[in-house]
Amino acid sequence: MPTDVSILVKSFNRPYYLDRCLRSIYDHVTGSYTITVLDDGTPGRYLDEIQRRYPRVRIVRSELYDAKVAQLDAHAAGGAPFSLRIIPTKLWIEGVEQATPKFCLLEDDIWMTRPVDLSQMADYMQERQVVMTKFYWGGNINTFEARMGGRGPQVQEYELALPAGPEWWLRMLLLNKFKSHSILHRLGLAKEGIYFQLPFYSMYSVASAVFDKAYWLHLWQAGQKQADEVHQLSRALHWTKSQPTRFAKTEQEVTQTSFTSSATNMFKGVEFDVVAANYHLNEAWLQGRLDAMHDYPLDFSTEYLKPIFDQANDPRCTYPNWLRWIERFKGVYASMGVVVD
Repeated sequence: MPTDVSILVKSFNRPYYLDRCLRSIYDHVTGSYTITVLDDGTPGRYLDEIQRRYPRVRIVRSELYDAKVAQLDAHAAGGAPFSLRIIPTKLWIEGVEQATPKFCLLEDDIWMTRPVDLSQMADYMQERQVVMTKFYWGGNINTFEARMGGRGPQVQEYELALPAGPEWWLRMLLLNKFKSHSILHRLGLAKEGIYFQLPFYSMYSVASAVFDKAYWLHLWQAGQKQADEVHQLSRALHWTKSQPTRFAKTEQEVTQTSFTSSATNMFKGVEFDVVAANYHLNEAWLQGRLDAMHDYPLDFSTEYLKPIFDQANDPRCTYPNWLRWIERFKGVYASMGVVVD
């Protein structure tokens, strides 16, 4: 019998991408699997349509779901800005606790682009004590800064290449305790912020990976209310230093993500309201004016979405300002070596 694998999809207010994500799973994923959407605030009329299109998908809502939907609706109508930016840690942890020992974690703006047999991958990970298999690395293999190791079906293991030093020292630098990293950076002895942290991401991924359940649960603290990936990196380091652990990636990237959309990110100096923009894109999708698979496997082209912004005629999210926003958004990732085009 094929090994069962849970697919968990984190979702928040972008059903046009969630639709693409789910359709791509059914098109490319084989093996024995179930899909659960962990939703943190997609208004009900959109989730109802998702459920109609994908009746086998289970949808679980966060404890702040109703409050977040109310704020999103008020924001879209021109009322108070959306402000409930608390991450749904309880929803995610409970979802993982109920998942299979090896589970696949995606987000609504991540879509599959190549075939993957999840049952086969889970079996290999169990046999080899692999705690994470990455699907995506931004088109830049140097992200790993590591030597490649053993191969299995669809996957290639890699050896970590972390900065030298004992665990306590590396964790202190990661968490910048006693301003240790700041001091070393000012002295020219450590790279700045995210560039120092990049090698540690070979032990961690926000999503777009298959995880060992015990490993993922070790990375997250139940009371965490804001995204703080540095703490996940620190806890990953502790796990890796304390027990036999292997990491792997797929032979080729098998997922892609968007660099033209975001659920909440805004930039100073760019007058573009992403919450208002997503409202108009969501409505276009619901009304059949936005095909979730248009331009697939690439992201939606700006030309395809232009008529939606033009028709909305909303000064909070004009098409020209969207293009400026995209330039800033892509620049953040391009500076870290991610291929954004």
